[in-house]
Amino acid sequence: MKEFKINDYISLRLEEDRTNVYINDMKIIQCKYLLLQDTNDNFIVYNKDFLSIDRLAEKLDKSLEFNDSIDTQNYQIDSEVEFWAHCSNIQAWAENNYDTQMLHANLSFPLLKKLTIAGDPLAKEVFKMEILKRFKSGDLNVMTFLIKEGYLDYFEWEEYDLLFENIDFDTRKELKQRVRETRKTPKETFIIEHEEQ
Repeated sequence: MKEFKINDYISLRLEEDRTNVYINDMKIIQCKYLLLQDTNDNFIVYNKDFLSIDRLAEKLDKSLEFNDSIDTQNYQIDSEVEFWAHCSNIQAWAENNYDTQMLHANLSFPLLKKLTIAGDPLAKEVFKMEILKRFKSGDLNVMTFLIKEGYLDYFEWEEYDLLFENIDFDTRKELKQRVRETRKTPKETFIIEHEEQ
């Protein structure tokens, strides 16, 4: 087993060829796959409109996401190389004050929430700020995720004005439609485990 300690709260372990994230020695999330950039595509590298991984993800290669159902012969990545890539990504995220733009929302927000619960003072300080920042960014995928996963529940009723100020009517209408559609489909599941030690 390989282990990489990010800080006093987070460590990553390579276990049975899978990268798992631990908070206070409790397994929280399994890192599922890496997003890849086509080496011939310079569009992303030089396009300042893609300021978050969530926006970049729309353009990146997701071939590894479904590696059980497709031929991954061209995309074989050694589990140890993948482990170090995940370590690097999460270390950069932590070094940048848990900036949720640096990891996909379905990883950064659950980690930030668990770190807040674990008592990480930086996570406690930035948790609601990150929710507010990302919700107000106007990225409908992230906004829908935050609503669907209950992250707006951390705000008091009188704070809702902050969340929705400067969000135009068309964006609100589209958001409402997306939230309604996600309620009709089975809820996505993220591997979040609580193992008793």
